Amino acid sequence: MASSSSSNPPLPSDIIFKILTQTSLRTVDTCKAVNKEWRDLTYESSFMPQFCARSKNISGYFVQSLVKHRLDDVSEVFAEFVSMDGCSGNNTTTPFRLPIDDEQVKPRRNYDFRMKIVASSMQGFLCCVRTLRYNDRYYICKPTTKQWFKLPNPKTRYSTVKVALIVLRSIPLHFKIIRLSSPSILYHHSGKKLGLHCYCSEVFDSERWEWRQGKDLLFPRELYFDWFPPVVNANGLIYFKLNQRDNQDHKVMALNYNGEEIFPRFSLPKPPFDEYQGYYPFNQLVEYKGKLGFTHLSPKGMKLWIFENRNHHWELKTEVDTEAVKAVTSFPIPKGFFNEHIALLLDSYEAIFYDLQDKSINKVKLNKCHDVQEIFPFRSDLEPVDLRMPTANTISTTKSLYRPSYTSFTLLLLILLFGILWFSHA
Repeated sequence: MASSSSSNPPLPSDIIFKILTQTSLRTVDTCKAVNKEWRDLTYESSFMPQFCARSKNISGYFVQSLVKHRLDDVSEVFAEFVSMDGCSGNNTTTPFRLPIDDEQVKPRRNYDFRMKIVASSMQGFLCCVRTLRYNDRYYICKPTTKQWFKLPNPKTRYSTVKVALIVLRSIPLHFKIIRLSSPSILYHHSGKKLGLHCYCSEVFDSERWEWRQGKDLLFPRELYFDWFPPVVNANGLIYFKLNQRDNQDHKVMALNYNGEEIFPRFSLPKPPFDEYQGYYPFNQLVEYKGKLGFTHLSPKGMKLWIFENRNHHWELKTEVDTEAVKAVTSFPIPKGFFNEHIALLLDSYEAIFYDLQDKSINKVKLNKCHDVQEIFPFRSDLEPVDLRMPTANTISTTKSLYRPSYTSFTLLLLILLFGILWFSHA
């Protein structure tokens, strides 16, 4: 008789693969931390289409472009979702809707925009902003279930530079938003310029339901944030790409989930000279298998570098040959990796998912977002969720506190003056 203490043989990889494709997003993310074999299974090319089909999830990207109309000098934001075949759900039943502001605000030329995505998460949530003349209105949104919730306004009124969304827990929902804003050039107490840029850091915590100001970030004047690319969430950190004005030594800044720098800023890889290497959108930071990656154009197509946190060193992972893609589109721009073996490229009118193994191409036509400027990785299920913490101290799910306008203030002042004059002559 066999001993009861004998260990059971491990499950075959194909059985584990099938089980993982029938679980939830939370379970898949948990299983990635079990061992390297399970993590690698979730990054295989065939995993995500089967996972989305069996568990009714979606995986892809929100792409966004800002179009300025020449006739009326008004800017308009367009956003749409793109994905591979089989990963975007049923288009007839899967809704993708950004927040709709229920407060009617009189449009101000050149200042009032439609709702804009500023950050995304791989747990099904977006951070959206409606930019007005005097402030920004922030929202947490789950577009697949048409749910959104208005957040308090940040305390500082400076111009927003970068926003990051971190989902710490899905049920009950716990998230943080890191906002970096820029006031002006920093001055010494004597009035002389220090030659530094000051960026204010604020963190919104859904458990506290308030913004808290963090430590200011100081940059040399020649160093600035890369404007369009979103931040990258990898290895439990938030990464920002920083450009140099002389286009020589670009940097990367890493923040923890409290908006604090945890180690010195480090340089990007120094690839062989290329006329495009210093300019967005021809290179950018990406997330690759849970790690920080960096892509840039190469003579063959695109190179991928991986950053190792343990020794703070870049390693060349692969060079992608894009000749097959160039045969079907004029000028594909590399944007990242959908999974280990599928690269994402964009041209002016299409999103292209390129399989590096069999050289197959999956093209998705862009309806409104031509000349895409921003791209946000996104995964989600179709289950509604409570966007508020049970203990959150909020006023309303859709409306903020009443803020008197200049017109109402002037009217109130006139009424008071009229009352004073009336009683003084009585």
